[in-house]
Order: sequence, then C-alpha cells, then structure tokens
Amino acid sequence: MVSCMMRQSDEKHILGTASTEILLWSSRRDLIAVSNSSGEVFLRRLSWSKVWKLPKTGDGVKVTAIVWRPDSVVLAVGYSSGDMTLVDVESGDIVHTFNPCGEPITALSWENSIASLNEEAENLLLPELLPQPSKVNSSKLDTGSMLEGDKDLKNEELLSLLWIGLKNGLVYGYAFGLFPCCLLKLSKLSGMNETIGAVRSICPNGDHSQLCILADLRAGRSEVLLMTVDTPLITYCLKELYGLGVLYRQITGLMDCLISAQKALQEAWEDALVDLESKMVRYDNNDGQSSLSVDLMELLMFGHAGIKLEKFLVTDLTDKGLKRIGQAVELSYSNMQKLLVKHIVCANYQLSHYLTQLCGLAKQEDRFSCLGLQVNLCLSACRAAGSFTAKTAELQQVIDGSIKYLKTFFRWLYVTILRLSDEPIPPELATSTQQDVRFIANFLAKDFETDGQVRLDRIGQYLRNESLTSITSSKTRPWDMLAEACQTITNFPDSDLFQPRAERSLVQEFTHLEQQVKASFEAIPSAVGQTASLPFMTNLTLDCQSDGLDKIKITSRSINQPKDRCNLIGLTNSATPSSGFYLFEFASEKERKNLTRAAFFSFRRCDHLPPGEYKLSDMQFYNNEVMSVLLLTEENTTSIFLQLSLALLREQLAPIMSRRGPFNSSFQTELFASSVLSQSNLRSVDVNTFIEASSFRVFNDFQATALGLSSSRKVAAIFSAAKRKVRIFDMEVEEEEDVEDEDQDIEDVSDLSQEISKDGGNQKDVSDVDMAVSP
Repeated sequence: MVSCMMRQSDEKHILGTASTEILLWSSRRDLIAVSNSSGEVFLRRLSWSKVWKLPKTGDGVKVTAIVWRPDSVVLAVGYSSGDMTLVDVESGDIVHTFNPCGEPITALSWENSIASLNEEAENLLLPELLPQPSKVNSSKLDTGSMLEGDKDLKNEELLSLLWIGLKNGLVYGYAFGLFPCCLLKLSKLSGMNETIGAVRSICPNGDHSQLCILADLRAGRSEVLLMTVDTPLITYCLKELYGLGVLYRQITGLMDCLISAQKALQEAWEDALVDLESKMVRYDNNDGQSSLSVDLMELLMFGHAGIKLEKFLVTDLTDKGLKRIGQAVELSYSNMQKLLVKHIVCANYQLSHYLTQLCGLAKQEDRFSCLGLQVNLCLSACRAAGSFTAKTAELQQVIDGSIKYLKTFFRWLYVTILRLSDEPIPPELATSTQQDVRFIANFLAKDFETDGQVRLDRIGQYLRNESLTSITSSKTRPWDMLAEACQTITNFPDSDLFQPRAERSLVQEFTHLEQQVKASFEAIPSAVGQTASLPFMTNLTLDCQSDGLDKIKITSRSINQPKDRCNLIGLTNSATPSSGFYLFEFASEKERKNLTRAAFFSFRRCDHLPPGEYKLSDMQFYNNEVMSVLLLTEENTTSIFLQLSLALLREQLAPIMSRRGPFNSSFQTELFASSVLSQSNLRSVDVNTFIEASSFRVFNDFQATALGLSSSRKVAAIFSAAKRKVRIFDMEVEEEEDVEDEDQDIEDVSDLSQEISKDGGNQKDVSDVDMAVSP
C-alpha cells in the first residue's frame, strides 16, 4: 500500500525575469541546485536561503543538465556550449572545467561503483609525496600569497563515473569526473543507417557494466531510441581504472599549478619592464638616428654624455628615481626566482614522480595494454618533464646572471648621475673593474633594448611561445655541463635520456610537456569504448513533433538490491501535458540478463480522483518502491500529486524483443516484428486500478505543473503553472500530524508576504533564483 502523507512546510514567490528550468535535490544534504534560463546556477538550503550563485558563462549559453557527485561534495553543470563545470559545494568555487568535444551537453549521470577499491589501489601505486604546492595567485605581486582554499577535488574511496551525453550521439565516461576513460559512439554501435542525435538519458547499473540510454534519431521523425550498452571492460578493470584515475587527478592538478606559476612568472617579468619603461621611455633620441642603449654605450666607452643624455639622466631620471627603479626591478627578479624554486621546480619534481608511476603501470601490459595505455607514450611524457626541468634550471641561471648585470648597470648609472650633478660619490662605489665594464656592455648590447624599446630579452625570450633569439652557450647550460661531467651518460640509449632543446623557450618546453601528457591518456577512452556492445535496441514513436522531443519528461532509476538489480526509465508519450507514460525495465542480474519489459500507462477517468479528464504534467521516481506523478485536469482547475507503487506497475510490464528493424509487442511473451514500438502496439494499462484513496493529494487552488523530489531528505517541491510560486512539502509524515496541519496546507498569499517581510530579506533572497523541474 502506498500512502501520500505530506505536510506543507513553506511557500515561496519567485521574482525576476528569468524562467525556471532545472532543480535537483542533493541525496545527502539539505541542498537544492537550481538553474534558470539566463544560464545561472544557484545553490539553496532546505530553508530556501541562498548558499552561492554561479554566474552565466556567456550570452546565449544555457544550462542543459545538472548532476550531483554521489557524495554531494561536488556539483557538475553542463552547458549548451559543451563546457562542463565542476563546482565545490561548500565554497562555490569552480574546481575544474573541460569540454569533451564542443557539442552541447544534453544528459548527465554520476554514480558510484559498488566495490570499494581504495585499499587495492594503495597496493597498485607508490606512496604519495608531500602535498602539492598551492596554485599561485597570479593577480598579486606577492608570490608568497596563495589562492585561499585549495580548489582541489576531494578524494573518493569509491570509483565514481560521470557519464556525459552529447547532442551528436556521443557518450563520454569520466572517472572521478576528471579522467576520460570511455567513449561510446552510439551510431557506430547501433549499426544503423540513421545517425543518432541528442542523448536524453543515461542510467548505469551498480558496477557500470551496463548503461541504459535514451537518444533521439536525426531522421526528422518523432522517434527515440532505447538501448542497453554493455561495457564489460570497465567492470573487469575497475581497480586499474581507479589507479589511473588517481594518477590522472594528481597529474592534472600539478599541471594546473605549473600553469598558474608561469602566469605569475610572466607578470613579474612584465612588472620589471613597466618599472624600467616608466622612466626610460621619456628619453628623446636624435630623430630616430640613435637610441638610449647606443648613447649609454658611448658614455660607457668614452666617458662623455651628450647634451640630451645628460639632461635625461640629471633632470628626468635623477639619482633617487634610479634607486626606486633599481629596487623595484630587483624585487621583480627576486619574485621570479621564488616562483621558479618554490613552485615550478617543486611541482615539476612531483609531476615527474607520478609520470614515472604511470610508466611503471604501462609496463604491466597484461593489465593495462587493453586499456590503451602505451609504454612509449608514457616514456615520452617522462622525458618531456625532464626536459622542462632542465630548461627551468637554465632559466634560473639566466636570472642569476641578469641580476648581476642589473646591479652592476644601476650602480654605474647611479655613479654617473652623481658625477654629472657634481654630487659626492660614496667611496665604495667610486671604483669599478674591467669585469664590471664587460657586464655593463654585455647588458646594454643583448638584454637592455630591442627595436628601440626597453626590453629584458635575456629573460623575456624564455616566457614567449617562440624559439630563443639568444641561445645560452653549451658550456654554461646545466644539462650540458652534467653530461660533460658524467661521461657514462653517453652510454645510455637516446630514448632513456632527457632531450632538452637549446633553442626552445620555457613556454615551448611546457607546451611540449602538455602534449605528451595528453597523448599518454588519449587512447584510453576509445580503447574502452571499442569493447562495448549493444545487446538491446528498439525504436519508440512518440506523439509529438520532432522538434518537441526535448520537452518530453524523462526519469530514470537504478535499483541495486541483492535480489533485484535493474534499471528503470519512464518517459511521457508526448510533450507535457500528456495522456500517459511509458515504463521500461532493463534487467541487469545474471539470471535475467538482457531481459527488457515495458508497458504504457494511461490516465483517463479515475474512480478515486475528483471527476474530470486528467493529463500528466510531470513524473519522477521517488525511491525504489514509489513513482510520483503530477496530474492536471484539462480545464487546468485541479492539480493532483499522486504516488504509485512501482511493484504494481512492474507486474504489468510485458517482455519486448530487441530488433534492428521495426517490431511490435503483443500481450503475450511471443513477439512478432511488424512495426516500430508505439502506444498502439505496446501493452496499455489503465492506472485507475492502482490508485488508492490515500495515495494522492488534491490542490484545488494551485495549478501544479512541475515537481522536484528527494526521498533521502523526505521533501518535495511543487511548482505553479507559471513557475512563480513553489510549495515545499515534508513527505512521509505521521498521519496525526498531517490531519492537524491539513487546514494550514494552503496558506493565504497576503499573509505569506507579511511573514517574508518580517523575516528580514527572505523575499529578496528568492528574487534572484529560479526553481525548475528535475532533469
């Protein structure tokens, strides 16, 4: 017996111009994720207070799907632009973004595997190193300041897979929401002439060995395709995928640290340029026939300054101004050294450690070759990390030398200004050596000026994505010095050595490292996807236009009980309001493997309900035993919230057969191929026989059209027709409590407005959020 004991706990009016689109309750917390037509995402508590807001990503970009990570620590948001965003629920910070292939995202599902693999993975991987260096806040000069709160994904003990369905019929699987480990091309799997379109729903079973998928056909017909896809390699290699996912998470986190550190390095160098140019750019040369570096070189060689140069040094630059510039430039160089030593070198050391582990896994070919992990690609990534290390050491040496040049240059220029100003010269600065003169001449000739502008090119060339213009001598490059000192290195094969290129900049070496790391994991999704098979597939004709398929209500649920393992998919037969819904059951237990049953359930006149013709507005699985349905009379005067027993519904399901071509299903188990599945040739059941007096709730003054449910939190949100009003209900309340509060279930709107105004801002808090139906 299914009861509908519910009590209204709150009612909110939703202001603003953006319409409501998606609402999804957390299964573990009293939190609700909400999106609107403007592309914004809100997180609210059960009390409706706003936790944080995720702004829109661009004009015209819509939120197309939302899903919680199984532990409700991370929220995944999919957009019409094809971007995926993972958000930390506690802080609202974006922890990761990616774009699978540029196609709009149409469906999301994120589920855990049944088995815990944490202990087994510890035996597979080496112990972790010290914590990763925090990402540098490149917007600040102080390199010691880090981003507050390490925006890293919390680790998981269970292997969770984020499944992403796209508009072009592709399905991607991401371990931990980060590691791309599976790619399913549905058109290729189906072997059909028609190209499969948008994926509408993905429902994996407990061990991810099977996916139930609902997708459109691109043939311009109002048909959808129902299929089950077996992915045996994922089940067979769960431990291996878990280990690879952990490594991928560590590696991508370190790559992000390196990217942020390089941005800060670039900013520190630009700051040094700004400090120099702020004064040096004022120098007026002789009608373009000379430059500041040439005039300074003449001053150094002959000890004589021209009239313009003397005026510039004494009047514009001044000794105090030169001191300030020298201190600022020296500080910028010092910051660059700190970034290299504390962040880039440290992160790259750890990156090399994890890439070495990846090479070790790839050499276990009996376990990892089937996943597409190749030893030669992993070794290339390891060598690229070594080359980046060597280039980092080279840049450190160049910065050390440039600091010597700068100090010597500024000291000489300071003494020159004092002499020209007839000021006394401190004794410690009065003398200079021939080596100092060489330093200054070398600095002015190679590092000070380029194309008439002040540039510190000895360092700046390493921070551009182009070849070096001034290559360091092999006698001073750290890697070449090591190779010369250790003659035994020459006995190693070239494939085992780091291969830094003398002409490459630091940015070029890092770009090469990114490419090699990406190539190491690139073959895995296709290798896993190629082992997939399609045991069941059928077409289903719906009563709507082909351009209205996105308005079909779809709900899915995976049941993983010891004696009952199956996936359920329910969908309306037309754009809502509809006359009924289809229910499909895909068995995944060994005894009933690949057995699929289905039926169509219609709503007409119901004996236990108030008189009238009813249409279905929304539907959603409440838990493993109950399906919740929202009905509306044709006159739109009465709404009914109805709870149906899934056990009774599943008793009415009849087996259907998988066919490449069209077929129908009779009431018996014997099936004959004659036409595509539709309401007319599928078993039809009247829901009237399953409705009991205690299984529904009537709303006479509330046109309810959409709902959102959470069985774990025992709450429901029901929306009005215009989605400007939402009522929150406590579910599964005691009967006595429900009777006591029955008179208060429908509150007066004016009284509610007064309550909100007294509450000090709740009304304002609701104005910038939109509620929506569950996807």
